[in-house]
Amino acid sequence: MILGRSRLVLVPVVLAGLLGLVSSTATAQASGGKAVGLAVKKSVMVFPVDVPASLSAGGEQVSGLLTDIASSKLALSKAYSVTVFHKAAPTVLRLKNDGQLGDADVTAPFSEDNRKALKVGRLAGYDVVCVASVDDYSYADADKMATVTLSARLIEVETGKVTKTVSLAASSGKGGSAKEEDRALDAARTTGEQAFAKLVPTVAVVSVPVDNTPKAADRKKRRNIDWVWGLLAVGLGVGFGLSGGSGGGGGIDNPPPPP
Repeated sequence: MILGRSRLVLVPVVLAGLLGLVSSTATAQASGGKAVGLAVKKSVMVFPVDVPASLSAGGEQVSGLLTDIASSKLALSKAYSVTVFHKAAPTVLRLKNDGQLGDADVTAPFSEDNRKALKVGRLAGYDVVCVASVDDYSYADADKMATVTLSARLIEVETGKVTKTVSLAASSGKGGSAKEEDRALDAARTTGEQAFAKLVPTVAVVSVPVDNTPKAADRKKRRNIDWVWGLLAVGLGVGFGLSGGSGGGGGIDNPPPPP
């Protein structure tokens, strides 16, 4: 009877081993025999883009537009999980209430000194911070054309290292009856799209036509998987055989009925 019980214990062990072999083989076949891993996104806090006092024509709107472009480009890059800084955010308010952040720490400008953004990013638990500023703004009244010069950078919170930086200028259209505020937004949009596309290139998704014609290598892979499933079927048959054998001997444990 001890042998019968050991056979019953052996059955699930054999089946588990065969199922594991099937799973690992199928995974290896699907991935070309290579381990499959998942890319881990870094968390980034995007600070509002600083604008100079000379940009009196819609400066707040320009800052908001450029900040939105920055966060969108970072998200589209597929490399970051993005949060836009706001002084009223729950995490920031908690850090202020705990005395870890002061009013100066959560008030623009943020790009003049990396230490301010790094302090907030570190205490809030982010991997990277993004800061940017409009370094120059001009408007030609004769041509009704605005020009915006923008600089931006990504900084690792743990090391304080600037990992990527970009600076460029772009202009709006000219002529017509558009107001300066509209020209400023036009120039900011063009500059922001170009600058942040260089700072965080977007990952392009390429559509590849699928050829469903069986290849020799694919047929070989399927034969290998069929072989494993066949082995599993044999294992199941052996397992049931062992189980049946042990069941026949199970009556030995029961005492004979009274006369």
